[in-house]
Amino acid sequence: MDLDVVVCAKNQASYLDRILKQIVVEIPHKTLIVVYGSSQDKTCKVAQKYADKTIWDENKGLGAARARGITEATSEIVAMVDADVILAKGWYEKLSGHFDKPQVAAVMGTCIYGYGCKPLEAYWEYIRRTEKINYGCQNTLFRREAVLKVGNFDSTIQGAGEDYDLYRRLQAAGYLWLWKKTASAYHPMTMQDYLRHVSWWTRGRPYIDETANWAATTSILRVYMHQALYALEALKTAEKLSVKVHPTFLLYWPTLRINSLMILLRELKKRNIALNVGT
Repeated sequence: MDLDVVVCAKNQASYLDRILKQIVVEIPHKTLIVVYGSSQDKTCKVAQKYADKTIWDENKGLGAARARGITEATSEIVAMVDADVILAKGWYEKLSGHFDKPQVAAVMGTCIYGYGCKPLEAYWEYIRRTEKINYGCQNTLFRREAVLKVGNFDSTIQGAGEDYDLYRRLQAAGYLWLWKKTASAYHPMTMQDYLRHVSWWTRGRPYIDETANWAATTSILRVYMHQALYALEALKTAEKLSVKVHPTFLLYWPTLRINSLMILLRELKKRNIALNVGT
């Protein structure tokens, strides 16, 4: 299969060295492309050591970096792999055989966040077993033509949410985004790292925009009730984990939802949109 690989990285020299070594050995590719941001470590030098193309993202953010990677690639299928993951053996083989149907635009594996932290590993294994929908670009193969047809990644998205935004547009255009659960990518991080990462997710513009559109026509009491019920449901999920839950993890979903709501309210204030106060 005609394949290019794109890796986006910023301040990730040690992780980048590891994943690029793995890609060179395990993924049959035509061109390895690294799109890098201005870094305080040796990210650029590491990229130049392995990559066929190294491209500066002009500090425009993750959306622009991913879009540039798709534009620079010339292959029919483009693998998008994050700099800080470890691909399980057979990852490529498990994903590459699903593009026989032209409506398939993306095929992704399961990313286990918190690799090395047993409560987080157990939580993401639970998600692997129980959830039906997932999206992300940490370990995903894309049909380049389909991505370009819907407008590529949104280059104006500097923070999180560029994956969700593309997922929605591909679906709206009638394409399929498949989740091959048995293909694994492992993302090492501590509980503290993970909570910071989740806080970053909640600030993603596509998530805020969608929530704002919903909340602007919904009562403030219902918004708070929605957040509370979501947190309670997540705590029930945590109780189902097969290992003892890290105490910090029990604060994860409530903290996430409160943080998300506070960000939402600030965004609505900036846009001069008022939430209804009735029920």
